[in-house]
Amino acid sequence: MRAHLGWLIAGTMLIGLGCEGPAGVPGNQGTQGPTGPTGPTGPVGPAGPTGPTGPAGPGGSGGDGGLTASCMAPCHGFGGIIQQWKSSTHYAVYVRELGGEEALTWTDPTRGCGNCHAIDGVELRKAGKVGTVGGTVAKVASGQLNYKDSTNKAKESTYGGSSKVASVYCSTCHKIDAANDPHKSGKNYTKGAFALHVPASSNDEAILEKSSAAGTVDGQGAGKFGAGNLCVWCHKSNKDVTNYIGAQNALTSAYWGPHEGPHAETYSAKGGYHFAGKSYGSSTAHLGADGCIGCHMPTVAANSSYVDHSFRANLGVCQKCHAGATSFDVSGGQTAVVKGLSELQAALNTAGYLTRGTAAGSPALGASELGKSFELDKVRFLATPVSVNADTAGALYNYLLVARGGAKGAHNPKYVKQLLWDSILLLTAANPTFIAARP
Repeated sequence: MRAHLGWLIAGTMLIGLGCEGPAGVPGNQGTQGPTGPTGPTGPVGPAGPTGPTGPAGPGGSGGDGGLTASCMAPCHGFGGIIQQWKSSTHYAVYVRELGGEEALTWTDPTRGCGNCHAIDGVELRKAGKVGTVGGTVAKVASGQLNYKDSTNKAKESTYGGSSKVASVYCSTCHKIDAANDPHKSGKNYTKGAFALHVPASSNDEAILEKSSAAGTVDGQGAGKFGAGNLCVWCHKSNKDVTNYIGAQNALTSAYWGPHEGPHAETYSAKGGYHFAGKSYGSSTAHLGADGCIGCHMPTVAANSSYVDHSFRANLGVCQKCHAGATSFDVSGGQTAVVKGLSELQAALNTAGYLTRGTAAGSPALGASELGKSFELDKVRFLATPVSVNADTAGALYNYLLVARGGAKGAHNPKYVKQLLWDSILLLTAANPTFIAARP
């Protein structure tokens, strides 16, 4: 048959193969076999898109001005105490004089400069280690510098140490030793570990050199300013004006008068030359319990609320009382004092007492030097010294006190204006014009 596909031989018979039939019905599914072994891990797929930024975490605490290492706080971090100090005048003067002749003068044991300028001057003074000749400093532990010598004259004590470093540094103000110094102990600094050298309790008082009467060298308390007592120890005149100005006063040096930076004299309203028959008051609102600290060393939030060691007056502190103040010239107070200084400067210069030179016979101030840079003014003296009476010397002393203080009256506006008014009146015999009336 043509439909047959072929023939098979089975034994002796020929069997024909028919056409392929239709597919049968599928049988039932058999039981599942056992799970095979796990195959190898496939390759890592591509990274998915970046998810959204999560919410900010809570703020940290105990930072140190930008660094989180606790061993750096609060001194060595960005904006920490060391960096603040390096922006201060104390540091600038140290760098300026480093290795210079002035630094050697400031640490000379035959002079008194080192009592404030030497790195250990304050510490030695507190321990009573000052130099004297034939006398003792009565209140040395409270910061007094002057004493009465064997000839009954007021003298300034000399530096009692041997350091050649003229610097106001951490250890100048603070007690630092192997036990509390993190650099030696390996422990982190704890607040309050560096106590001050000087007495700073609520009952302690630093001493101004101005004595109660001529021939007596007893000084007087500047005020109870807590930690601010430390500032008074050095930021005062090293002259005892009561004994410094006599009935007649020979002008023999360009540096006659108060030392530079005599802020405590005006701040306390006690240290100027007071004319007989005049009363002297104070802008008492500035005399806080912590003295100078309140305005010059406010806390710095970014440095764990440690106080600022740049020592710059902070306008923000002023604004707590003087709302809206945009400068330290609050209500024109500094402007008035500058006018008063200019008026007194002109009167003294006309009388021949001021110069910018240091040698005998230096010329009086010229027109371009009047009315500005008062702190640069020096006392004009001649080869044959001029002698002036007490009140004239007092007017010159008061001018230099305010000029060398540099704050333009901000420390105690009322008192400074009183000193200027009385001094101008003495020299000119006419009421001053810088303010309408004596405060």
